[in-house]
Amino acid sequence: MILDENIVLTEYKEKEEYSKPNPSVNVYIALFTTAHARLKLYELLDILQERVLYMDTDSCIYNDDGSEACKKVENMMGSKLGDLTDEIVSKHNANHIKQFISAGPKDYSMKLDTEKLVSCCKGFRLNAEVEEKITLDKKIKIVTDENEKYETVKYDNIKIGKDHQLKTVKQVKAYDYMFDKRMVCYENENLIRSFPYGY
Repeated sequence: MILDENIVLTEYKEKEEYSKPNPSVNVYIALFTTAHARLKLYELLDILQERVLYMDTDSCIYNDDGSEACKKVENMMGSKLGDLTDEIVSKHNANHIKQFISAGPKDYSMKLDTEKLVSCCKGFRLNAEVEEKITLDKKIKIVTDENEKYETVKYDNIKIGKDHQLKTVKQVKAYDYMFDKRMVCYENENLIRSFPYGY
């Protein structure tokens, strides 16, 4: 319960069946870190406005149009704790994104200037079989074409059974476009915007 802008009341009960907490773990530091990261993300979104293509808890993909806003974000990048990092350069050894599509939270694909493809696909473990079926072009088709609703993917999934043995299980999953957190507006075949409900 929030008592005022500086005080929050939390209640909890200790149960003996819980394991003993690690003395080197502090949940309040974790809560503060997460909240502070969220505030930094909101600051970034406020600066970039409509240039943002995708954002998640700890990342933001945006269109760098050379504007003052983008230069301001560039100045926020560095190697110190709390600084932003350019993962396109540091993690993928590229300079910019050539093509990008998002089909919802934790679900995007992009082609970099090095022709490398980077994908994140919620609910799927990315392996050769999955990446062969759920491609950048397939995601674009599913998001933009009303007749293309989903892609069925068959793949081997490794699971641990009740007997603690590893088992390879044949699995069939349907990949579909699930974007229900915001309103989607198709402006033209190359531009899709989303807005918060009530906008």
